[in-house]
Amino acid sequence: MPLDYHSLLTAFTLSGCGLAAAFLVSWLVSKKERFLMAWTIGVSLMALGVLIYAAYVTTMAPLLGAAGYTVLLIGLAFVFGAGREFRTRILPWRSMLAMAAGSSIVVAVPMLAGYNGIAIFVLNLAASIILFVTAWDYWLGRAEARLAITLLTALYVLTGLSFIPCAVLLAIDGRWVLSAAPSNWAEDLNIAACLATLAGIGALSLALNQARLARGHKRDAETDALTGLLNRRALLDRIAGEVVGPAALIIFDIDHFKRINDLQGHLAGDEVLRAFGEILISNRSHGLAARLGGEEFALLMPHASLVSAAIVAETVRARLAKRHFAGGAGSFGCTLSAGVARSEESIIDFDALLQDADKALYAAKHSGRDRVAVNSDEEAFLAQMRPSSDGQRGPVDLVRVKTG
Repeated sequence: MPLDYHSLLTAFTLSGCGLAAAFLVSWLVSKKERFLMAWTIGVSLMALGVLIYAAYVTTMAPLLGAAGYTVLLIGLAFVFGAGREFRTRILPWRSMLAMAAGSSIVVAVPMLAGYNGIAIFVLNLAASIILFVTAWDYWLGRAEARLAITLLTALYVLTGLSFIPCAVLLAIDGRWVLSAAPSNWAEDLNIAACLATLAGIGALSLALNQARLARGHKRDAETDALTGLLNRRALLDRIAGEVVGPAALIIFDIDHFKRINDLQGHLAGDEVLRAFGEILISNRSHGLAARLGGEEFALLMPHASLVSAAIVAETVRARLAKRHFAGGAGSFGCTLSAGVARSEESIIDFDALLQDADKALYAAKHSGRDRVAVNSDEEAFLAQMRPSSDGQRGPVDLVRVKTG
């Protein structure tokens, strides 16, 4: 039984309207995902364009044909924009405008001039190109969700390919003034393919959005809002699920932080915390950085020696000491103290390791602050940290804390 072309057009219009409604509801739930609104506009315009085209097929009025094709191409430009915004979070207005205006003009002009065959030929080529470009944009962002985005890319490519036979048959026929809209297997295949892939593209796009939202919620739950570092709970979860010992732990505490808040104001105190968070983020290649609470921070360094951990701690201390801040009482600087400990166990007991690092931190504060203390009895460590025979200091100036 042959396909009913008008029924397929109607089905595409209804499917597009339903999908646009689904994207609109998703956008209303999460307005920060703005690509959903671009998708809503794009699919709505595509459905409207097909509806106008259906009227053109019945009347063959050039104005209806030009209007339908223009609306459809603008819709495709918005779909392209939604894909780019999904990947980059920036809506490419200029590219969309150039794409929509350029393709609409080269289609509408011959349609209004009476060469509807040329207009339909160009429409099929333009639609293919826009869909291929959209597929490429998604492919560039496949690292976010390789399987889903690969499938989405494939659907866009298949949709674009379905327009090519329509253009080829028109070129073979060679008639550029048509008394009726093309009616052949390629046209039926095209609308059927568009109808089938639209559902898959919509479902995958919504699924990708939900997955991104879920990752965002998880990230928010794990991240300290002020500094962007892991929070205490996230650090414990990472240690339990990802980290295999031995490991070194550095505990940092900003010296006299309450005095900074009292004298300089809480905004200045927050700026100090943010600045220190930036310093730790730049050292995340060494391990897991977290804000444990208040002015206390941690850096867990898997498989690191006490020497390397102590050097990192001293580097961080020195970097903060060089920073200057502005507060209610004028410009000021701040220092920090750090305690370093190491666990030799393959399964890390964080509470025990934290207790050892806290002992070292207490020793650093008790010895005058603005320094690093290490919880160790290792002779090799002491030899590396001891001043050299010519009176020069070792790699870092340390306070030693005996274990036991």
